[in-house]
Amino acid sequence: MPAIVLTMAFGAILSWLVGVGFAADFPSIALEPTSDAALDRALRASLNAPELERSRAGIERPGPWQSLVEAERLRLVEMMRGQGYREARIAVSGPSDGVLPSKVVFKPQPGPLYRVGLIELDGVGSLAQAVRDDIARQMATAAGKPAKGEVLAILEDEILWRIRSASYPFVRIAGRELQPMPGRPLAVARIAVDPGAMASIGAVTYSGLVGLKEAELVRLQPFKPGDAYDPLVLDRFREALIAHPSIRTARVLSADGVDDKGQLQLKAEIGEEQLGVDDAAGGYRNGLIAVASAIAVLAFRQMSVASLRPDRTRWPWWLEAATMVVLAAAFFFAAQRLVLLAVPG
Repeated sequence: MPAIVLTMAFGAILSWLVGVGFAADFPSIALEPTSDAALDRALRASLNAPELERSRAGIERPGPWQSLVEAERLRLVEMMRGQGYREARIAVSGPSDGVLPSKVVFKPQPGPLYRVGLIELDGVGSLAQAVRDDIARQMATAAGKPAKGEVLAILEDEILWRIRSASYPFVRIAGRELQPMPGRPLAVARIAVDPGAMASIGAVTYSGLVGLKEAELVRLQPFKPGDAYDPLVLDRFREALIAHPSIRTARVLSADGVDDKGQLQLKAEIGEEQLGVDDAAGGYRNGLIAVASAIAVLAFRQMSVASLRPDRTRWPWWLEAATMVVLAAAFFFAAQRLVLLAVPG
């Protein structure tokens, strides 16, 4: 027992010493606060880069500590500029003679917060005037906001959605640029759009069908081939498929391009609800009970008719009608169970 304790203690001390040696290969980084509390929180959250953690753990790194510190400084500068501080800089304090320090201090200097002053959009000349007017109104809502990457990303999404809804399913952002306006803390956002080909909706090909018939699903389509492409219509089609009681999953996929007729062919991947083992056993049992009940009712009727008085050959009409209703219900239920067992879904 003492030998085991000594071995464990020696291993712990050795691990601690090795850890200290690895940690000493890289200095700690401290951040000086700025006048913007939100920016300080963002900088602190972004400081713990994975490459720094790997370096502190002693894992192989791409270069000396100076290059890693410089890479981290540049990354944080770009993050600040992405927050709208287009003139942001970070000064570094620490030994400059190449000696490994225990700590390096980053001193962020954000500068003025830039705002969106002008938005230029290229590539929308082929769109209808109503679509261009709608895009212009959306662009006006971004003017005056901080020139953040998040603001511009939201604006681009809104532009893409409006063009896509105008029957251009392959629209994309071809280029983007954000440049400061001289003499003022305003920025010019230049966005280039490639609308791609205009498309109409083509035919739908179904896959994964087991018990369902394609004709039944075609009736759920809120469009017909040749209608203008509209992503909202495709969303309604998928929702209609999911709402079907025999469908578990549904995906509506589109082709990578339009055909020679300018139509976008679609594919609907269907996952049907499968009849479970318990359901199958219960259906088989219930079907047998229904068949046995029908046979029993029929046999009872025949024996009852045979035992009637000689002057009577039929039951009263109301009893005959009740018997026929029971027989029809029993045979219908039995047939339904057998169909469910033969064709799952």
